[in-house]
Amino acid sequence: MENILERDNSETLLLTKHVFSILLNKVITHFKESHKIDGKYKDSQLYGFGNYDLEKANLKNDLELVLRGYVNGKYLYNKYREASSGKPIIKISREYRSLFFNYLGYRDVSEFVESGLFTTKQRDKQFDLLRRKGNSIDHYYVCYYFGEDNKMNKGQVIIYNDWKTVEMIYVYVDENGAKGVYTFYGTINQSEDFAHFDTKYFVGNKKSEGAKFIFFIGKSSPNERHYLIGTYSGFDKYDRAIAGKMILKKYNAKLEIEEEVNSKLFDPIICQELNKVRLVVESNIRKNPLRFSKKSPYAQILSKTAGDYAFEFNIEGRNHCLKLRIETYHHNIVSLNDSIIVEDDKVVVLNKGQILNLDFAISGVFHLQKTSIYINAMDFIGKNKEVEGNFNGIDINNKIVSGIVKISRLY
Repeated sequence: MENILERDNSETLLLTKHVFSILLNKVITHFKESHKIDGKYKDSQLYGFGNYDLEKANLKNDLELVLRGYVNGKYLYNKYREASSGKPIIKISREYRSLFFNYLGYRDVSEFVESGLFTTKQRDKQFDLLRRKGNSIDHYYVCYYFGEDNKMNKGQVIIYNDWKTVEMIYVYVDENGAKGVYTFYGTINQSEDFAHFDTKYFVGNKKSEGAKFIFFIGKSSPNERHYLIGTYSGFDKYDRAIAGKMILKKYNAKLEIEEEVNSKLFDPIICQELNKVRLVVESNIRKNPLRFSKKSPYAQILSKTAGDYAFEFNIEGRNHCLKLRIETYHHNIVSLNDSIIVEDDKVVVLNKGQILNLDFAISGVFHLQKTSIYINAMDFIGKNKEVEGNFNGIDINNKIVSGIVKISRLY
């Protein structure tokens, strides 16, 4: 273990959360015993930062006597906050890597861990972390997603330990400019062509389930991918169950991802891929299914639209016929012509069940490439053999067209 410490003497020291917590408790206990302090001590005075009394005992002063140099009084306090938030690995900067151990009379982390304060499992976990540090490189990403308040959002994603653990940081700014920071820690499992992120978050000392993420990585190493695309599921800041699409973009350093997340600019390509791609389940339970959502009362109208139809579009005085099927239950629009494919289709009831909207794109030999049709819903599901509606769309010459469409049921 001594060889590991000598090799990494100029590098950041990684401590498990448990080792750091024991270290911090020992440091505070030693400080209070040395200065005969009983009971609670204000954090700013204890660590030596902010508006503290220079004449009273504080850790900053004690540590500067050991280091024989300047010590940032808030540094150890910030590390305490990291551990309290649930961060599994605490990084100690190279200038402080031995300071806190020296303060307690230990030469280094190795001597501290071997002191009998830890179980064999805890000791081995810390030493394993020190061994892997020499070969481990952190990977930095910014995640993009369509989030709360129907806006594009960003977050920091840091991959540790050769794609074994992950830290995700999301910052939300309210109308008054106040920032709310949400930090998730988790493990990564690579299975087949996918990377699975399973995260947790902490409120005080309580650990709760976080979000789940799945990203496609293919057969190559994920480190080789500048972009990863996947899905997430979890909850949002309004405590609603959510799911959606997410894109990770790789960066070279932590400073770069911090700058990108703080920027209000977004790549239009990423926006195009993610805008409106979000599923939200409201946090309420309805006894009556008609109250599931505002569209629930009109489900019966949709159920009666299924069938085979002939759509006759009148464009510039000429009629163009397209035979389509609306599937039962699924409400997919399918072409009955083998040489034509219908894509990006949807069937929607509008205006409190009064209007039926059919929207789809067409691939194949037909006069229209894209169309949206509006029909009186009661006429469409009634017993009329033929109904009329209005359409607008784009023809094969990329011209915007509109007109009357006649729809008849095929028996």
